[in-house]
This record gives sequence, C-alpha cells and structure tokens, in this order.
Amino acid sequence: MCSNNIKCALQTALNQYEEIVGEAFPTNPILNIVEDGGFWAVSEVEKDKFNIFISTGVEIIVSKLWRDALDDNQFVTGIGTPVSPNIEDMTHLSLAWLMLHEMEHYRFGHFELARIDFPVEKKRAYSFALISRRQMTFVPLADVAEENCTKVEPCLEMQADHDAIELILDSYSREEWESLRHRVLAISGMMMLIEQEDTKCDYKPPSHPKAATRIFQLLGHLIDMPMISAQIKAKSDGRNTIDPADLPSDKERVAFNRQVTLPCFFDAVNLAKIAGADSILRDLGEAADFFGDVQIAKSMSAEHFTSLKTVGAKQWAELVKFNEILKKQQIDKG
Repeated sequence: MCSNNIKCALQTALNQYEEIVGEAFPTNPILNIVEDGGFWAVSEVEKDKFNIFISTGVEIIVSKLWRDALDDNQFVTGIGTPVSPNIEDMTHLSLAWLMLHEMEHYRFGHFELARIDFPVEKKRAYSFALISRRQMTFVPLADVAEENCTKVEPCLEMQADHDAIELILDSYSREEWESLRHRVLAISGMMMLIEQEDTKCDYKPPSHPKAATRIFQLLGHLIDMPMISAQIKAKSDGRNTIDPADLPSDKERVAFNRQVTLPCFFDAVNLAKIAGADSILRDLGEAADFFGDVQIAKSMSAEHFTSLKTVGAKQWAELVKFNEILKKQQIDKG
C-alpha cells in the first residue's frame, strides 16, 4: 500500500510539473522505495541517473500526522471556514510536494554544486537528504567566505522549496480558495515533520532551514498569488508597473486574506500544537508579528530587516541576502 501511494505521489508531481511548466520534467526520476520505518529520503545523481530513495516510514509518519490532525474530517482553525480535507488526500499532497522539492534540486543543478565527504558514499557523488546530516563541501563555491559556508545548503533547500511551492499551489483562482488551504496545510505539515526529525540529528549547524522559516516563505508566496498573473503580464508587455485592471478587486483581495491567508497561518499554528512541535510554535510567533514581518520582507529593504520580530523571518532575512550572491554564482557556473 505504501509503495503504491508513494509512486502515485511522484506521478502527480511529474504531471503537475508538465502542466504548469508546459513541458515534461527533463529526466525520468528513478524511485527506490525502501521498507524502513524511519523518516528519511535521499535524492542523488549518479552518472546520468536521477534517483530518489524514500523510506516507507515517510508515508506512515505523514499519514499519522493527518490522522491526528483531522478530527471528524474537520480541521477547525478558529477563524474563517473550517477546511474539510481527508487523511488520504492530505498525505498524498504532502508526499507530492516532497517529490517536487527533490525534483527541483535536480532542475536547479544543485547536485553539481555539492560533494559529500562520507567515505561510504563515494560512489554517490552528489545527493541531498530530507533531513540534516553532515555538511556538504561545495566545490564550485570555494570562494565563498567561511562564515557563509553553512548558509549554502539551507539556501539550496529554500530554492527547491520555492519552486515546489509554486508548482503545488498552482495559479490563483477564486474557485480554488478551499483547495488552496488544503495544499498550504499539506506543505506546512511536511515542513514540520522534517524539522521534528531534524532535531534528532547531532549535526550542527543543520543543513535545513527552520520549519517557521520555510512556512514564512510559503505564506509570503500565498499572499502574492492574486497579483502574480498581473505581474507576469506586465513583464511580458515590457511594463514596469501593473495595470490595476489586471488585478482582482480590492474587495476580493481583502476577502482572500481574511478567508485564506490568515486562516492558513492559524492552520499552521494549530497543526504545530497537534504535532507537539512547541519550538515551531514559538518560532512562528503571533499573527500580528508574523504578517508584520511579511510586509517588511516584501519591501526587500535590507535596512529594515533589523526590525523583524519572528524567528522564521529573521532566518529568512539572513538566508535571502546570501542567496542573491549564491544565485549569481550559480548562473556564472551554469
């Protein structure tokens, strides 16, 4: 049963990629499902093959989270309309996002940047793991200042997160608000499980961002969704400004924030409580501080980053500044 569900999640990821991007994923991932109750996955490039190894325990643990969270098929947030997903759909969405995340590592060329120093893994030259492990050595980025070396892998994780988020959330539609809450909740759940497993590792600093940092990026994208198509249209028309006629009405955008964006934050808060993830709950902070930080982040004015209040936003700011340098080097190397 687990094997079939994981296979279906990869197929959903491949289908979603092709539908959104307009072409098939550049290679056919080879899925290796390992009977193991642990929570782990590793993607690697060996010669010309892109392999994804995943334990059956990932699905078991993800499914348990949604069983615990969904009481009588109602995930009541205390604000907005309660969402009514089911365990199977939420598990599938969480797994599909994970598959897209691993696929994006491949598409971005991250494997060519990383070399594992584990002697037992010499035959597997380039790989990324679901949870933190010993820090990678980034061969093409030897000129990165020593104090920034530990930011490289978290930035690559955030890059893969970003595009996997875009692919799962798809384009904005007024008719998809409820479904959108399901998808955001499914991604948030996987991010939380990753951090909970991460805390069991002894490797410091961790190679993955905090769950609150990843959720901060997730909800930041969610807020932008009603405006993205107008931004794309302006760019394609060679304009620097958005035509207000291409945007949803002010009334619709206010309703979207009230019925989707804000409830998604409280969905994450409630899920952290259900999962017993007290540190994630603290890192998310209060709603007013979280969304205040989102507005500061969207200004992209680094001098204002010192006024950020929540843990996730502060780590996001630290990584995003270095990520601009990293992306330039990735382009130069590519």
